[in-house]
Amino acid sequence: MNPLYYQPSGRFTVVGIILLLLGGLVAAVPLAFAYTYGVWYIPFIYLNFFFTVIFGGLLGWVLRKLVVAGKLRNPALAGLLGALVGVWGWYVQWCVYITLLAGAGEVEEFGSRFSVAHTAFEFEAFLYYLTNPGEVLSILPALAENGTWTLFKVTVSGVFLYLIWLVEFVIIVGFSWLLTRNKAKEPFSEMAGQWAEKVTLPRPAAHFADTTATTAALEAADWNHLQLHPTDLSDTAPHGRLHFYRAPADPDCCYLSLENVTFELDKDGKASEKTADVLEYLRVPPQAFQELNARFSAVQEVQQEQQASS
Repeated sequence: MNPLYYQPSGRFTVVGIILLLLGGLVAAVPLAFAYTYGVWYIPFIYLNFFFTVIFGGLLGWVLRKLVVAGKLRNPALAGLLGALVGVWGWYVQWCVYITLLAGAGEVEEFGSRFSVAHTAFEFEAFLYYLTNPGEVLSILPALAENGTWTLFKVTVSGVFLYLIWLVEFVIIVGFSWLLTRNKAKEPFSEMAGQWAEKVTLPRPAAHFADTTATTAALEAADWNHLQLHPTDLSDTAPHGRLHFYRAPADPDCCYLSLENVTFELDKDGKASEKTADVLEYLRVPPQAFQELNARFSAVQEVQQEQQASS
């Protein structure tokens, strides 16, 4: 354990666990319905991946909020509970899908490539599947053998369909586990009983070309190592970014994270931002925070530099 960096206390409460589990289990149901209905009625198969990412991301976002509310500072436990909720969300969407499949009727064609099967949702059937996981799991092999959708008039089935389902499972459960676990890792003031608030300083730092040297310098409290990004460079030039985590009621709860920011151009010349962590949650004395905050936030310094260069 490195005392220079924030280390989660590992503390939790029974109320926090119950809040995360019950809140997550309840939230997963409407999200699973929205996800399944979207996949069912929007006849663009290649969008299914994005629907799955959105489903997993929204579920993970809800779980992060519940971690905050329940003050869970145990990343391993929070991640495990998040994964369990993710498995539940994955299972619920299968129950919804099988219910829709059981009520499917007339198929409406949209040209030669797309079609939608109209269906009737039976709540009793949904409850039956929801409370009989063995029945649901026994249906999946038959669905994989026969396929449930086509791509360019070819029915997707067998091993390839199993692989798609596996990717879907990994995305939903993975998001739920990762986002929940990462939130529980963020700084928390045990003295004040509150989470640290994230503040991103507005002025960019010079690009951290040698991340090892940067880490060593800051661990040695060499705050002058952090230099401002030259103002005459373009907005898409590589640079660094400073994030502080501070608890409002605990001045000593102050941690610094750094990231490098680069940009990639697509075929149309549009730039997209890419970030890479340099260090995370380094303990910073309050005086050093005030110094860095003044250096990377002060509007007057920007004006003075602009006047000096003109």
